[in-house]
Amino acid sequence: MAARRQLVVLLVGLLVAGWAAHAVTQEQPVYWARVRAVLVADGALRNWLLQPGESAIPLAGLLERRMNAEVDAVPTNSPDITIIDRGITHGTVVFLPDRGGQWAHNFTEPIVVLEAAGPDETSVHEQMDGLIRRLRGELTTLQRDLLVASSPRVGFSDSTLEYTVQAAAGRPKVAALGVLFVGGTITLLACVCVERLRGSAGNFTASRGPVPS
Repeated sequence: MAARRQLVVLLVGLLVAGWAAHAVTQEQPVYWARVRAVLVADGALRNWLLQPGESAIPLAGLLERRMNAEVDAVPTNSPDITIIDRGITHGTVVFLPDRGGQWAHNFTEPIVVLEAAGPDETSVHEQMDGLIRRLRGELTTLQRDLLVASSPRVGFSDSTLEYTVQAAAGRPKVAALGVLFVGGTITLLACVCVERLRGSAGNFTASRGPVPS
């Protein structure tokens, strides 16, 4: 009987662990991409938006606010955190790299970061291309509304607008092995504990003696 009980516990535990490991390997990957758009002044002369002694960082901040006009941007504790790290599997984010701490911002680069995530590469390409077009359009509109001369104008370095879509599925085989190891360990412990608990219950009943009629 004891061996049969342990066998049942072992089979149930291994089946559950195997099902969990299979589920991990079947998880669909998430695709994402990032662009770090760098602002530069066209031509040899300075655009009046970029005052002498200042950088394009304030202009980058203004563009970020226009891009996020209808979105509540969630702050992070590091500019290296990706859209995947934020838990977003389908959508976009726009932000400025912030090297500051808990109590103060520290924007050190004239860069606007664009990120997109989706269930497939096509979705990510569509979202990223849309973000880049909108970012260019926002900069053009901003300079036109502020009556900036047609030349020189501030633009983006073309090379910084290139991106590569990549998968962020992690390592499913390694995760499955981890699930099997943990599940197997718990199953073996359960096999040992079930008999110990039954033995303890039997000893307790025997110590009480027969129930008086």
